[in-house]
Amino acid sequence: MSNTKILTLNVKGINHVIKRRKTLTLLKKEKVQIALLQETHLTDHEHSKLKHDWVGQIFYSSYNSKSRGVAILIHKNVPFTVEKIVKDKEGRYIAITGILYGEQILLGNVYAPNVSNVYDSAFYSKFLAEVSPICPSHVLIGGDFNTGLIPSSDYSPPKTQPLSKMAKATNGLCNDLGLFDAWRICNPNVRDFTFFSRPHQSFSRIDFLFVSRSVLDKTHLCSINPCVLSDHSSVFIELLPPYYDPLSRQWRLNPSLLSDPVFIKYLEEHWELYITTNDTPEVSASVLWEAGKAFLRGSIISFTAAIRKNILTKQLDLEHQICTLDRDFKQSSSPSVLKKLDAARSALDQLLTQKAETTMFYAKHRLFESGNKPGHRLC
Repeated sequence: MSNTKILTLNVKGINHVIKRRKTLTLLKKEKVQIALLQETHLTDHEHSKLKHDWVGQIFYSSYNSKSRGVAILIHKNVPFTVEKIVKDKEGRYIAITGILYGEQILLGNVYAPNVSNVYDSAFYSKFLAEVSPICPSHVLIGGDFNTGLIPSSDYSPPKTQPLSKMAKATNGLCNDLGLFDAWRICNPNVRDFTFFSRPHQSFSRIDFLFVSRSVLDKTHLCSINPCVLSDHSSVFIELLPPYYDPLSRQWRLNPSLLSDPVFIKYLEEHWELYITTNDTPEVSASVLWEAGKAFLRGSIISFTAAIRKNILTKQLDLEHQICTLDRDFKQSSSPSVLKKLDAARSALDQLLTQKAETTMFYAKHRLFESGNKPGHRLC
């Protein structure tokens, strides 16, 4: 089963048939399986026209043909079974719960009020009141939230004034539902933006994908991609398959590394570098910790990859030595050459034995975890 690709994009109106077709074609080209679209500017009848070609299911909240409107498009090959639908009458948000690949999930799409207008304190209160009772452990809420969350990094030029009321309300929503900013977690040291304001000549990151911890653990990547059809960039997330596949073991720390002084020193240096770089007042403790775990995992993977590369290089060198010494011994029958040949063979044997023992250890570990549970669905 391939990864699940989800995208959020403010399309800035797709009520024209040509732009609607271009948008659907672009999403198909990008192999998007679930699309969260804001500012569709479509009526109920026009929204139904999006169920075409690759789109198998569509859920929407309409306002009028000139403003607002949100829609969730689901690919016809995605096995999603809807259970509940929550949407407002103002074309601001829609949330659906259902079964996706055997797991219950909530998918939400939000087009928040513009911060340049009068602050709407009731918006998030209403959304939270309707979503909280149906919230499962797997949650993904995306959309255009019309505010940055960190003034120093979500705007260019950076803002110096305190957080806006809309930003505080957005942070409060994430705290209440236990959600994380997926792009920031996956890209802790990157500055990127989703919207360019021509009147103000400024960039901002106001489009987000907020996910629960269980969804974050399945996140393979999250990126911001430019879109030629809108003045917003799309935010793209790729989720790993939700079921356990014995043939694709999830990453785990090799506990034997903890007895290696070189590894401990390497880990301490990288953690100190991460904290020095990212522990700033603008970054919350939860974001710092979640991003730190991802950073450590990447550092450990890099360390172990270097070890594997060194082992492979050593193996190839020993094999080359054995071939050369074997050829020399056949020609000279020298005892000294034979001694070197035996030493090289012994070293290679020890190296291959160590690799075989490691492989057997992980095989036993996978078998123990699987137990009597099936590794794939029965057809």
